[in-house]
Amino acid sequence: MKRGTGKTVAISLLTALLVSACGGNADKGAGNQQPVNDKGAAEVKETSYPPAKLVIYSTSGWTEEVFNERFGNAIKAKFPQHTFEYIQWKNGTRYPDLIASKQEIDIVWESIAKFASGPLAFNMQMDMTELMKTHKVDTSRIEPTLMDLMREMSGGKMYALPVQNNTTVLYYNKDIFDKFGVSYPKNGMTWDEVFELNKRLTRTDGNVQYVGLAMQHYFPTNSLSLGYVDLKTEKPTISSEKWRSLYEVYGKLAEPQGYKDKIRAGKKIPEVISFVKDKDVAMLAALANTHMTQDMSSMNWDVVSMPVFKEAPQSGPQGYPTYFGVSAISKNKDQSMEVIKYLISDEFQLSVSKTGALPVVNTKEIKDAFAKDTNFSSKNVKVAFYEKFAPIAPKTIYDPGVESAYNKNIISYALGEMDLNTLLRQAEEAASKSIADQKK
Repeated sequence: MKRGTGKTVAISLLTALLVSACGGNADKGAGNQQPVNDKGAAEVKETSYPPAKLVIYSTSGWTEEVFNERFGNAIKAKFPQHTFEYIQWKNGTRYPDLIASKQEIDIVWESIAKFASGPLAFNMQMDMTELMKTHKVDTSRIEPTLMDLMREMSGGKMYALPVQNNTTVLYYNKDIFDKFGVSYPKNGMTWDEVFELNKRLTRTDGNVQYVGLAMQHYFPTNSLSLGYVDLKTEKPTISSEKWRSLYEVYGKLAEPQGYKDKIRAGKKIPEVISFVKDKDVAMLAALANTHMTQDMSSMNWDVVSMPVFKEAPQSGPQGYPTYFGVSAISKNKDQSMEVIKYLISDEFQLSVSKTGALPVVNTKEIKDAFAKDTNFSSKNVKVAFYEKFAPIAPKTIYDPGVESAYNKNIISYALGEMDLNTLLRQAEEAASKSIADQKK
């Protein structure tokens, strides 16, 4: 759809969780999050608002089964007076289709990766500030960076509330480290230390080419808080020196010839499939719920914190939250607000934490319960809380095209076929064209 020049919607984004990817399967896998009534968990009082049919929509593409496991079952159990309909995003049920058919939508939800290109791009958001006051919604317990993002995106308003979080961590395959007699990674490492591990672990054994590190969701959760587009100028941010630091990670990873050989063979930077299925990668920088979205049952794995840049030693990766908001066209705004209020309650957030998904609140009891009801509670999965979250980078409606431009020549750069200055120049040109085309 066409948009006027200068119209930028700022947003700071599942992952994801999963799923999601970003969007898609990367944010899935939080498990069945039924509400629990543990002592000390805040309860959401029943209201006198009349029963209603509440329609929930997302562009995530999740099936109804996955939605119910993550959110729907808990909502239905808590609000038996209402009926709920979940509309799955697919051909025929995209925003233009639903708007044209005058489909009622009460609640919209998205991961950070899709909020700008979803609800905001089609004006389905509403400022919930007054509604939150009426319903006495307490946001003081929520991780500040998640609220700051939405305030920035909303221009000081509040279009949605975070319900679940994600971030990135560093997984490692113990068997590969043991095979080559290399000590396991540890929390608090710098990128330089990880590069050294990568060199030691990028080697051939038999007919297998091993490499040290695979990458996924690196740019979207970068600890330097770099967004793709400048909010004021609506121009690509890639001319910033900090972007050079982000790209140099790929160049340093591919310094060993074996790593270049691996890229050529797979025609990609090694990522999650190489780590989980091929089992020829020693470490994986990826979303903190990867062990729930991928079958890692046959792996001898554990996890540590993401490496940090020397220029930002105290800053971990960004959060990767999922947001729920009352739709601008909802006829059941009060009932919808009560549902969202429940999703940020201690009661629901405790159930989120117990199933191994990252809660959005900083309550000690809830964090302490993380992964309690899972079969991987013995792993170092609480490392997702190890570092302070970096401020979430601004997101705009232009991001998908700009992100594609930024990623286009990474393989050529890593292989030494393109120097970094050329990559940066071509990426900026392609990104600027993408923004201009979208404004037409």
